[in-house]
Amino acid sequence: MIKSFCFVLILWLTTLSLHAQNYVKITDSKSGAPIEGVVLISDSFSSQSDENGKASTGGFLPGEKILFKHSSYLSLTTTKEKISKQGNVVILVENPVRLDEVVVSVNRWAESKSEIPHYIQSIQAEQIQQYNPQTSADLLGNQNGIFIQKSQMGGGSPMIRGFSANSILLVVDGIRMNNAIYRSGNLHNIISVDAQSLESAEVIFGPGSVIYGSDALGGVMSFNTVNPKLSTTSKTESSGKVFTRYSSANMEQTVHGTYNVGGEKWGAVLSTTYTDFDDLRMGSQGPDAYLRPQYVANGPFNGFDRIVANDNDQVQKYTGYSQFNVLGKLRYRPSDRFDLVFSANHSRTGDIPRYDRLIEYKNDRLAYAEWYYGPQIWTMASARAQYTAPHFLFDRISLQVGFQDYTESRNDRKLNNENRRSREENVKVLSFNLDFGKDFDEKAELFYGLETYLNNVGSNGISKNLLSGEKEDIAPRYPDGSTYNSFAAYSSFKYNVSPKFIFQVGARFTYTQLEGVFDKQYYSFPFDGFDMDNSAFNGNLGVVWHPTKEWQINLHGSTGFRSPNIDDIAKVFDSEPGNVVVPNPDLKPEYARNLEINVLRNIHDHAKFEITGFYSWLKDAMVRRDFSLNGQDYIMYDGELSKVEALVNAESAKIYGLNLNLEVLFGNNWRTRHDISLTRGEDSDGFPMRHVPPTFGSSHLVFENQLWYVDLYLNYNGKLDYNDLAPDEKDKPHLYLPDENGNPHLPSWWTLNLKSNYRIHPKITLSAGVENIFDKRYRPYSSGIVAPGVNFMFSALFKI
Repeated sequence: MIKSFCFVLILWLTTLSLHAQNYVKITDSKSGAPIEGVVLISDSFSSQSDENGKASTGGFLPGEKILFKHSSYLSLTTTKEKISKQGNVVILVENPVRLDEVVVSVNRWAESKSEIPHYIQSIQAEQIQQYNPQTSADLLGNQNGIFIQKSQMGGGSPMIRGFSANSILLVVDGIRMNNAIYRSGNLHNIISVDAQSLESAEVIFGPGSVIYGSDALGGVMSFNTVNPKLSTTSKTESSGKVFTRYSSANMEQTVHGTYNVGGEKWGAVLSTTYTDFDDLRMGSQGPDAYLRPQYVANGPFNGFDRIVANDNDQVQKYTGYSQFNVLGKLRYRPSDRFDLVFSANHSRTGDIPRYDRLIEYKNDRLAYAEWYYGPQIWTMASARAQYTAPHFLFDRISLQVGFQDYTESRNDRKLNNENRRSREENVKVLSFNLDFGKDFDEKAELFYGLETYLNNVGSNGISKNLLSGEKEDIAPRYPDGSTYNSFAAYSSFKYNVSPKFIFQVGARFTYTQLEGVFDKQYYSFPFDGFDMDNSAFNGNLGVVWHPTKEWQINLHGSTGFRSPNIDDIAKVFDSEPGNVVVPNPDLKPEYARNLEINVLRNIHDHAKFEITGFYSWLKDAMVRRDFSLNGQDYIMYDGELSKVEALVNAESAKIYGLNLNLEVLFGNNWRTRHDISLTRGEDSDGFPMRHVPPTFGSSHLVFENQLWYVDLYLNYNGKLDYNDLAPDEKDKPHLYLPDENGNPHLPSWWTLNLKSNYRIHPKITLSAGVENIFDKRYRPYSSGIVAPGVNFMFSALFKI
């Protein structure tokens, strides 16, 4: 009996061993996750890995070469014997230079990047973890072709191809953030988007007006927040993460948590982040003109302000702020055809000091005792329903309804002035998007849809006497109760002429409506208000050509427009001391025509070279110029005689440039990446365009395996001479350095940086890094804040 049992046991173990030897498990080199769909090919046999990453090797002959092939991974050739020695496990490395990434933002539906003529940058959740940015603005600043300007630490205004602010469209989960008061000056609304809650982000370069309408002149930045994950079994599953980070340059303390629970048909996710920043320390090696030698002390106002010496003039006194974000989503998916998602976002900052105003001097004394943005509060609630089924009119349909409530304020008080001015704005936006997709056959695909956005603007102003406590109404920034509405219809058609040639054409009609009344209690304008209707047809035409599998050549022509919003035509504010911007109800929309060519070359899956050239023509470009009001070139504004300015339509403008990117792999673990962006632009009067940054780029050397990610990189920036500065920038000499003639200019700079992640456990990742290793003191173009000095960063990620 015992002998029979032993014989059966030995036979079973032998069979199990032989069975195991005839299978191989294929995993990802970084995450260790199984890879489905890997094809194993030899002269005698072939197989494919299943959802668990397992594939049969029983039919392969001893000693013959086996090719492991997957569209997203580097191919690998090995033998059955080598597989056995590796414990029947094969590790594949994701191909970072492939041309077929999936993107969603171009036509609002998932498509392969190899079929799209637009130039697009994609950012995945894994890259966000590797970059470890403090804000979403810092995340975008790591991308090729995007320059970030900061007037204060609590900010970040992206510049793309010479456009910025309300000429670039921000989109969160398919809903546009740009509202009626997005200004032409630098914006910091992007920090409302929590980088830690992102699942991915995509940046479309160039006009995106066909799908997204007004404001998408320079590009579209589309953020996709984390979605609820459903269970793949009949059991309810849960997962989550806890993240914490510390940065030395501004004593950052960040805590983030995400928790997901999901069943077969329903799921929910909650994500929240709290961050506190102290005052930012600049570098020790650089111009003394950037130092902060003194500041106005905070405290009760007793009739005069006290200017004190800064104990450490490298600390940018009054730059710190705090922020809280929370995101909740509920998902119901009763079948493969229907998907319903409810979402709620809320972001709130503390007071954000505006540093560029706090360092202004007048008559050798600081000009302002206080200047800060009040809490920036953004709330968005939305519902999205998607249905997929073959139909005469569509194969898939998406209906999305959203509501946004946005509040911001500006508070300032000049030195020794007993009155603090506070102006607050509130915007409520109701949105409606209906998008369709139709596949006619394997070659032809149609996208079309409708869009509506309704804006209502509330605005008020109050002056408070700090000695008496008395308050009085003052002129608001915008006409209270003004409205800005947009209605649009679009279509886009894609046709695969052949496997090598893809054609895409699109068109959109947009109608905008603005209305408001000025309160004559505060200003004597030669007009009572504004009632403006604008409309525009936009289109694009693009081709994608694949001469071989290694080449992709895109040629793309497009038009875009930006209708004036409430901020453009109706605001009254001091742009700089001694200058005041007044309304111009005669302002017309600006239009852009863009032509670009994009060439990509994949060299044997071990290198990728990409070059993009573009040329944009602007007609009726909105620019700030000297103006007159009631025949006067100067008026009194807030007690100061100020030169009158307004946004006007220039005859034309042109912007052109190049983006270059090179990535090379050295084996499975080492790679290097280099990028550089060159942009130039001027209006019809020959003046440089304000939002054209200097030449900038980066160079990276990266090591990556299943445990480690290490990135040693350089960031570099060219200089701008006095004649290269826009007129608006020449009026801000305190942000620049004097050249040999005493005129403001921007010197070049570069920094060396190191970041690393180490996975000590499948559920624990530790990160450390040091930015600006040589502690250089520099100020990025058009920025008020001086860049951080040497900055040590530490973080920990715990998966639940």
